This record gives sequence, C-alpha cells and structure tokens, in this order.
Amino acid sequence: MKGNPFIYYLDQYNVLSPNHSKIYDEYTYDVNNEENYTFNVPTKIEETLVSLFENAPQSVILTGNAGDGKTRLCRIIYNYFNDDDLTTWPEKGIVDFSFNNGKTLRIVKDLSELKEEVIHRELAELQKNIQDNHSSNIYYLIAANEGKLTKFLSQREELNYLREEVKKRFDSYKYNSNELSIFNLLDVTSSVYVDRVLKEWNQKENWSSCHSCPMQDRCIIYMNHDRTSQPQIQEKIVEQYQLLDYLDTHITMREMLIHISFMLTGGYTCDDVLDADYKELKEQIKHSYYQNFYGHDISENAFSEMKALRLFKTLDPGIYSHSSIDDFIVNGDINGDEKLEQTHSQIFGKTLDLELGYFKKKLTLYRDYNVNNDHSLIEEWIPKLRRKLFYELHDEVGFNTDQLLPFEYIDRYKSLFDNRKNQKAIKKDLTNGFNRVFSGRLTKDKKELLATNKNLMIYESFSKKAVDLLEEIGRNDLDREPSKFTFKVEDEVSVNLNLAIFEYLMRASGGGTHNILQQDAEILVDTFKNELIRLSEPDDYELNILRYDREEGLFIEDEISLD
Repeated sequence: MKGNPFIYYLDQYNVLSPNHSKIYDEYTYDVNNEENYTFNVPTKIEETLVSLFENAPQSVILTGNAGDGKTRLCRIIYNYFNDDDLTTWPEKGIVDFSFNNGKTLRIVKDLSELKEEVIHRELAELQKNIQDNHSSNIYYLIAANEGKLTKFLSQREELNYLREEVKKRFDSYKYNSNELSIFNLLDVTSSVYVDRVLKEWNQKENWSSCHSCPMQDRCIIYMNHDRTSQPQIQEKIVEQYQLLDYLDTHITMREMLIHISFMLTGGYTCDDVLDADYKELKEQIKHSYYQNFYGHDISENAFSEMKALRLFKTLDPGIYSHSSIDDFIVNGDINGDEKLEQTHSQIFGKTLDLELGYFKKKLTLYRDYNVNNDHSLIEEWIPKLRRKLFYELHDEVGFNTDQLLPFEYIDRYKSLFDNRKNQKAIKKDLTNGFNRVFSGRLTKDKKELLATNKNLMIYESFSKKAVDLLEEIGRNDLDREPSKFTFKVEDEVSVNLNLAIFEYLMRASGGGTHNILQQDAEILVDTFKNELIRLSEPDDYELNILRYDREEGLFIEDEISLD
C-alpha cells in the first residue's frame, strides 16, 4: 500500500534518516511521487529586506547561526526581483542582478565559504560603496558569520572604516543607517514561528491520504498529528518554546523544524507503520508527541543534532513530582468526584499512546495487588503520564499543570509584559531578593536596595525612586518580541533579568531555596552588586551595617557612628 507523501516530506528533517537533508534554505522536498511540497515560514525580516531594496536601497549584512535562514533570505530577495527563480547557487557563491531602475544588487550567499582574497575584495568594495554613499549604484546583500566577519576585519587595517561601522551595529541595531544595516538573526524570538509551523504542517489536506489507511487507528504518527492539531495543545507547545525565549536561548529555524518534525513522526515513516509486526508496533506507540518533544526513547545520537531536545530536557514536566497531580493520575478515577473521574477517563482511557487500555489494567493491578511489589507504574508510567496531563488537561480541576515546570514564578513573570502597574509592584520583591542574595542573609523586607556584601557592610542605600524595572522593547524590522527586563539603578547601573534571574530573586525574596539555575544567576547578580558598590559613596562619619535582630529573627539595617 502507498503511504502518505507528506510524511516522507517530514522525513527529510529526521537527522537519523537516509533522506535527511543538511540544507533547508528552500524547505522543499520532491518525493518522486505525484506531489511536491513547498513550505515557507513567512517572517518580518523578509518584508523588511524587500522594502529596503525597493524603497531605500542600501547595503545589508545578515548574520546568525547556521540554520537561521540567511541563505534562504538571499534566495527570497533574488526571486522577488527576478522573473526566474534561483534554483541553484553558482559555484562562486555570488550573484549580481539589476533592480530598481538601473541599480545593481550583489548577493554573497555565505562569506565564510569564500577564499580569503575573495572576501577581502568584496569587503573592500563594500567599504568603498558605503564611503561613496553608493554613488556607483552597487549594493550588497551579504550573509556572514559574525565571528569570522569581525575577525577578518580586525586583521586588516585597510578595512578599519568598515570594521568600526560593523562594530557599532553589532553593539546595537539602532546604528543601522541609510548606507549600511546589519540584521542579526540571533535577535529573532524563536517561539514566533512555532505556531505557524504547527498550523501549516497539520493542515487537513496534508493528512487526507491517511483516512483510507487500514492502520490509521494504530498509527502513532497520525495520532500525533491529531493531537497537535488541537489549539490547546498547540498553545502548550508554543509556551514551551517561549520558556526558551525567556531564558535567552535562541533556537534556529532549522533546529525548530527538525524538532517539530520529530515530535510528529517519532522518526518513523508510513513504511515503518505498514510493515510493523506486533513487537515493532508496541515500540512505535511509545513515541507519542509529548514523549518525542523531550527526546524520550530515542537514540543518543539524535541529541547531537537536536539542540532543542537537550534544552527541553531541563524543562521536562515529567521529572517533577507534584503530590496532587500524581494522586490524580493514580486515583483520579476512583475519588468519588464525578467531574474528576470523567476527566481522568478522557485523558487516561483506551488510547493508542496508553497501549489501548493496558495502562488502565496496570493501574488496577497496582492498586489491588502489587502496590508494594511492582514499582514499574511509578518508574515507567508516572513521568510519561505527567507529560500527557501537562498537554491534554484543558479544564483546571483543582490543580495547575504549570506546577510541573521547574519555575514557580513563571505566571508572575508573564504578567509583567505590557503591564507597567505589575512591573512597578514587583520591584519590592526583586529588591528584597537582591538584598538577601547580596548579603547572604535573611534580611528584613525593605523598599530600599542595599549595596552590601557578605561582610554585612552597607555601602549605600538606593531609594525606591532610584530603581526601575524596564521591559525590553520589541522590534518591527524582524520577529523580536519582548522576553526579558532590565533592572536599572539611577540610570547608571543595570542588570538584565530573564526568567532564570527573576526566578532566582523571587525565591530569595520569599525565603525559599534557589532553583537549578543558581550558578548562572549568581555570577550575573554578583557582577551587578560590585557595580553598585563602585557607584556608592559611603558616609565618612557613619558606618551602615546589617545586624541580626533576635526579636524579629532577621537582619536589619543599623548605624555605627565613627566620631
């Protein structure tokens, strides 16, 4: 029987498949069948580049990691301004064409692929054109690796002008001008594209041929498609990617496509499903989308190619125990609450990913006979079922599945975006967090930020008005949405607050334990503390310290006269 061509299209993103492609600048795949799929994720940077070259021509450098889509953007610009599509790049990696009434655009697909003498020639020409305000009407679009570009420029004195112009723009995109702009694709917010990919790949027409397949009800690939087509589950998947944005972690377009493709297929194709015997089928149904998302039951070799899997493993809701959630998994069908029992039946019923009822039998045996002897339910099933519940519980029934995440304050963090009132209110908690981390002591709640250290000497006290929390500004020229904040003191000293630092400070403020990201947070907070101390101006006649107050059981601020 013939399989679904779209599933073989997805197989090109499987890093362990012989069909795996290393180049995704087109996102196309010809399966030599009747259908040829073309897939494109629309982005703001495409619109920006087209608008620039069409309305205000200038030279542009694109930077980013391999897989961020630099080559694809170069191809899009060529195709937009030409009647013929660029199907293959010339061996030299450079194309020229006329556009916009006699102007010339020179596209360099990948600067790092060129010989050094060619790189020097092209960059020298770019520098000349910028200095001459492009009087020759020749403009550049260059895809480059930031590290190689800056190193090459730093080694050649004759390119000093270009080096300084490039350095300014790497410091801040706000230095982009009418002559030269640099767009760093590392600035793109990764989660923006996830929803678009999920909706595109789950379109009904891509899966229509599955409806006549006799294995549809036994196909884990189709089940994964069916589940991830649901808006609530899509929203949860996007939220997991947003966590990476909040943690300042960038996922390339290529890595995202590989990850989402694996989440859907588990690395299988129609041939695997159609030819499977009972043993193979039992292995396949372990690869539900929520297991694939975190890389369970896959070869370790896949992790070297899938950065997203390594990162998501640290956020896996299956590894964090929560008593009320675990109790619902084990006893939710017999607790006497009709709504809870109905919810339990809907989520943990006779579905393919639960071996068509095997889990229910296992659960009954565990409760009735083997509670003290058979621990496989706890060791093998409970982590998996936490993941399933995390994605598939849509009605909150006495608990919040976000409690399975390693961040206690994720909801507070989200509430700060586009909400100045919440930002001002949270300053007190963050200030207390800083005070307690700086001193290493449980200090009394204060509105003032104390520049202190582990020796308990207070170098200066900064008032509430001297402290501000500022939200990151989004960008209109590329897909960058706010994902972090800046904690600023007197407009002179500041520290970036992503989710990890926020969680660290909020736990310290509440007197709780630090989270798993403590080491990274401490380095950044310690640097901020030292900057505050350098900014401070201690009084010559008074020594401010923290001392332990036995009545309050806290460290409080006190003064010692030096007269």
